[in-house]
Amino acid sequence: MRVSKFIPFVLVLATTLIGVIAVPNSAEAKIGYKEFLGNHDMVWDRIPNRWEVAPFSGNGNVGFTFYQPKGAKNVISIFTSRHDYYDHRLPYEGNQCLWIYRCRLPLGHFNLTSKGDITGVDLRLDLWNAELVGTIATTAGSYRVRALTHRTSDVIYFETDASDGESVKISWHPELAKSSVRQTLERGGGPKGGFWDIMRKAPYPLPPEPELSEADGIQFCLQKLYQHRGETTTAWETLGVADGKQTLLASVHHSFPEKNSKATVQANLQQAKESLKAQKFIATHRQWWHAYYPKSFLTMNDPEKEAFYWIQMYKLASAMSEDGPILDVLGPWYHYTFWPMVWGDLNVQLIYWTHLTANRMSVGASLPNNLDKYAHNLEKNVPERWKDSMALGALFPQDCLSYDNAKTPDMLAWILHNYWLHCEYAGDRKRMRDGLFPLLRKNVNGYLNYLRENPVKADDGKIHIKKSWSPEYPGGRGQDINFTIGLLRWACRTLIDIDKEHQLNDPLASKWQHVLDHLVDFQTDENGLRIGKTIPFEKPHRHYSHLLPFFPLSEITPENPKDAKLLKTSVDHWLDVTINGKEKVKAMPVTGYTATGAASMYARLGDAEKAAYYLDFLINHKNVSPTTMYAEGNPVIESPLSFASSVHDMLLQSWGGKIRVLHGTPKAWADVAFHQLRTEGAFLVSAKKKAGVTQFVTVKSLAGSPCQVQIDISNPIITINGEQAKPAQVTKTADGFYTIDLQQGDRVTFTPVALDQADLSIVPIPVPVDKRNAFGLNDQTIRLPGHRFYFPE
Repeated sequence: MRVSKFIPFVLVLATTLIGVIAVPNSAEAKIGYKEFLGNHDMVWDRIPNRWEVAPFSGNGNVGFTFYQPKGAKNVISIFTSRHDYYDHRLPYEGNQCLWIYRCRLPLGHFNLTSKGDITGVDLRLDLWNAELVGTIATTAGSYRVRALTHRTSDVIYFETDASDGESVKISWHPELAKSSVRQTLERGGGPKGGFWDIMRKAPYPLPPEPELSEADGIQFCLQKLYQHRGETTTAWETLGVADGKQTLLASVHHSFPEKNSKATVQANLQQAKESLKAQKFIATHRQWWHAYYPKSFLTMNDPEKEAFYWIQMYKLASAMSEDGPILDVLGPWYHYTFWPMVWGDLNVQLIYWTHLTANRMSVGASLPNNLDKYAHNLEKNVPERWKDSMALGALFPQDCLSYDNAKTPDMLAWILHNYWLHCEYAGDRKRMRDGLFPLLRKNVNGYLNYLRENPVKADDGKIHIKKSWSPEYPGGRGQDINFTIGLLRWACRTLIDIDKEHQLNDPLASKWQHVLDHLVDFQTDENGLRIGKTIPFEKPHRHYSHLLPFFPLSEITPENPKDAKLLKTSVDHWLDVTINGKEKVKAMPVTGYTATGAASMYARLGDAEKAAYYLDFLINHKNVSPTTMYAEGNPVIESPLSFASSVHDMLLQSWGGKIRVLHGTPKAWADVAFHQLRTEGAFLVSAKKKAGVTQFVTVKSLAGSPCQVQIDISNPIITINGEQAKPAQVTKTADGFYTIDLQQGDRVTFTPVALDQADLSIVPIPVPVDKRNAFGLNDQTIRLPGHRFYFPE
């Protein structure tokens, strides 16, 4: 079961250490990022012809993809999008109809129309500078391109430079602001019956046509939404000449309830032009990215996985921003979809793991920030009779209005686990108390209301949960569902922990403890964790909802042999049935997040080789594109991002209040190093393994939390701030963990030799020439099933 929290305590030394070593104690990261990331720039030598294989750029809200539309010959397009561009229609006869009334909307695209037909491309996505550069060849000549989405202003910059008789015309083409799901339903697609038929029949008046205008050389396209409940304006200006150098500046803004989108984009473009004139526009964009990448570093002797990882770091900051919306399944790259919102039964949770260990906390703050912002709406998602409660449906728009009826409020509990993780990794005890605690308290009140209204008579004295849902398991609704049991346990335990830490003396604390003391046990059988009381695990299941008590909640952990056996049996059985099972299910049985979930779970279990197998499984999944995008018919961004989380889990874990370094690292990663990866408790960890031998581990405390560390160095020399650890500072426990009393700012280093003889340098592992630029759309990417699936040739 889950163990100690990061709450201060005093430790006693139980081992003998050698003399004082007064030398520098920190890892020395020597990284030339431009060259290092250049090895992993994505490269195109084929003409991108669809979303999945296109270059992509974004700033967390505004973005674009760049590809040639179907059937085009002399046209390639900048498909422009804004992440928070959602519809705001009111419910129909009490039905929210979220899929069609509150969904993402398409925006439009700019066409680059050349004199000659396009014959080839040579494009490069420069990760370090977050810029797309290259040349497009045509039958009439060629033109160079340079493009970016400015990271700190909502402006797209796209430069063309035509030569050899070529010229490029730039034109804007708005798309109909209509729900893609509604269009599918109108064509006869989609499920039948129930609320699907309600959405088929619900009135759907179209919004007015976009209003085109011009002022001071700036073109405007204002799209007012139905009943003017929201509006979006795209503004652009083209500077230069078509047969030479020209620059497109474009800005997009969505506003609701304000009606200021046109004024906002006009100001954005004016500021961009002034910044360009002062030669600051490109510099400020690069400044942001050049500060972002060095927040942490990771290198390994597997160039393919190293490249995939760093492309996710680029994607992460392109898709989410501290002051931006909650990252949904599309991010700032709209595509026609049947999943046009935030998905809260797994997708958003996986997305918001990635920034934590990567030490990129600011970009991931958008989730807790928006939960705080829309807390009042979370209270509207439960019946009025449920006072002081809140919940959230399994899918929801950006304002978190998604009625959950009178069900167990599981989806909000799982999302609040992400909020808790953010606070844990940040070491932000104040936000834990003032931000998370009030939300989680009302969330648990929702559970208490459900239990009161749905009592289950039983002779065992246990609290049973009459009916809930194990997300996406076929027939997964029933009594005592493990998904719900795990979330309720975690929520009550966490409330009690925060209440005790901050001495809040909350009057509901006794009820939370009563739930913990009497809640039904997890449902198990000979195959491990079941779905629920009457539902064994026996059908393919791309989600792993029944395993949530293990991962990520840590309500069951492998810290004792009995639980370790249960968990291994559960994970093995899940994957065997899902991958090898003969029973057919409607949904894709093995998805990208099936593989990354397996990798992370096996890493926790200490089975590094199986973890590595499932990382390869993800990269070689046919639905993972050669640009590392992912779709299951419709784009879903979380699976490739969760690849990075799995890499983190294989190198560094911190569940249960303990740091485990290189616990899930496979033998193939004989050479691997990382710098400033972050853990729960707000520690920054650096380590290096060379020829299979760990050279050092350094842990720096940012918050003064207690530190428990497991390393694979026998009889290490331990120094704190460059000096020998004192008797009151370190002890080694029976389970092999070192407990260290670190104050805020202190750093402990473990080495196999004296510190002055240890190699504390961290440098990129060289990438062979034939392994560079392994993603994009090029000769190298032909090796990938995703290349052959999305770009058959």
